[in-house]
Amino acid sequence: MIVFVYGSLKKGKKLYYYLKNAKFLGNAVTCDKYPLILSKSGWYPYLLDKKGEGKKVKGEVYKISPKLLKILDRLEEVPHYYKRKKICVKLNNKTLKAYTYFAVKKYNFTKRMCLEEF
Repeated sequence: MIVFVYGSLKKGKKLYYYLKNAKFLGNAVTCDKYPLILSKSGWYPYLLDKKGEGKKVKGEVYKISPKLLKILDRLEEVPHYYKRKKICVKLNNKTLKAYTYFAVKKYNFTKRMCLEEF
């Protein structure tokens, strides 16, 4: 299974230890634009499922086991806080489908608030 992470699960971020034993496939960018916004505290980002809005988002891609996917689902509180969905990402000039996590709650945002990377 392939997962695209864009926030606190990335290398050097506070939750990376969940992925430290997963196979890192490389840095990637979403094929489509999505809004990536910060929480009010600024501690973590939310990816919003509004394809075509925002910016192409930079992140990391990992190959993970089904067991680790279940752990990540619990961490992200699927389906209450986040939902998991496959999206298209570009990795080393190739496109592939990867799971990522979108915020469930609806957020108001402006284009100016959207990030490319966290």
